[in-house]
Amino acid sequence: MNKGIPTKKRVNTGLLLGIALTFALLIGLLSRYVSQHQPNAKVTKQKIVPGQINAFREQVNKMVSRYTVRRERGIPIVHPPAGSDIYLLARNYNWGHYILELERGKPYRLHLASLDMRHAIVVHELRLMYRIKPDEFKVVKFTPDKAGRFQLLCGEWCGIGHASMTSQLLVTDAPPQG
Repeated sequence: MNKGIPTKKRVNTGLLLGIALTFALLIGLLSRYVSQHQPNAKVTKQKIVPGQINAFREQVNKMVSRYTVRRERGIPIVHPPAGSDIYLLARNYNWGHYILELERGKPYRLHLASLDMRHAIVVHELRLMYRIKPDEFKVVKFTPDKAGRFQLLCGEWCGIGHASMTSQLLVTDAPPQG
């Protein structure tokens, strides 16, 4: 052996392969756990054909005008009855100019669509996280299991205004009082 001349260290490929397989297994188990522990949620999706996005926008407008129960700083608070269809249309850094108010323990069908690009609805406390593509509708049947005021965020990078793409979701223990 020559002194002063560095020797090459051998990479233990068996060890690296073992670490990679263990990591893949852990990710798979975590993914399975998360999908099995989404509270009372079932998702279906459907491709959008031309013209359907305008009908979806009309559904949003009807929901807001029909179920607005009050205003908070000029923003409509929309309280659809339990079991009803609720609509969120993601577009250019906003979820719409209204706040949804739902009842804890009651089922809803949340219809999601994107007008412009990929977005993702995220409500951490309710363990909701669903990606939305511009060419599909997504329907999430879910039952909110906690009461409170929650941040509704976009979980998919959507451009320079991404950080401001927030809204609120109110979940109450009782129906609204006028």
